[in-house]
Amino acid sequence: MTDLPTINRHAIVLVPTQACLDWINSCPGDPTTLAEVQKEPAVFLIPEGEAEPESYVRRYFRAMFEEELYSWYTDLDLWPKDRSFKTFKKFFTIHVSTMVFDLGKGMIVREED
Repeated sequence: MTDLPTINRHAIVLVPTQACLDWINSCPGDPTTLAEVQKEPAVFLIPEGEAEPESYVRRYFRAMFEEELYSWYTDLDLWPKDRSFKTFKKFFTIHVSTMVFDLGKGMIVREED
């Protein structure tokens, strides 16, 4: 057994779905594939134990959704008009992990604008 250190966070992982790919490919630019957009899913860390991870998804879905849309297109006119929770759930498969291991050395640094 190893003694890997954990951190006091849970992880929400957003994996793009076919609906997300369809939106991406409807915008200007070269078409891409589902495998390509799923290669590096976004991970959002949330506090451990303060609330159920699903409540964080519902509370912060808009910020996570907009972060993901912005990572593809900075032109807000290209974004889907319907950015409801229902659309968010169509665009992403949501995985929650309650075990987050830190394999890095040194302090975790928060990048701010």
